[in-house]
Amino acid sequence: MVSPVERWTLRDAFGYFGAVAVNPRWSWSARSPDGRTVVLNWWKDEITRDGGRLIYDNRGHPRLDEWRGRHGNRDQIRNFVWAREHCDNLFRVVWCEARDVKASVRTVAARYPDKDLWMRLTNLNEKTGEFRAESVPR
Repeated sequence: MVSPVERWTLRDAFGYFGAVAVNPRWSWSARSPDGRTVVLNWWKDEITRDGGRLIYDNRGHPRLDEWRGRHGNRDQIRNFVWAREHCDNLFRVVWCEARDVKASVRTVAARYPDKDLWMRLTNLNEKTGEFRAESVPR
């Protein structure tokens, strides 16, 4: 397993899956040059469980207005649409652990790719970037 104690750079974490971010300063997601893989960068504390499945659901997020107009969100929406249209809604995940989960602007304490996890997009609001995704067995 990839070590969660390592502090991977965003570029290297996306690169683990062969994906390249549009802009390493503000990208929250990336896509491989061949278009076969989409990767999302997520805060680990925002995941929930439903039985054996992991669920990431940011619909109605309390800080939606803070991030809705950001470049990273708009780019992530484009990558979700790509995953929906070209990757059967499937994508990979890079986990981020925040130094302070209550901070308005978070900083990364640790970041690492999850080599075993596949997620499926189940809901996307293309205007706001709100979405729901769940893990799939592979």
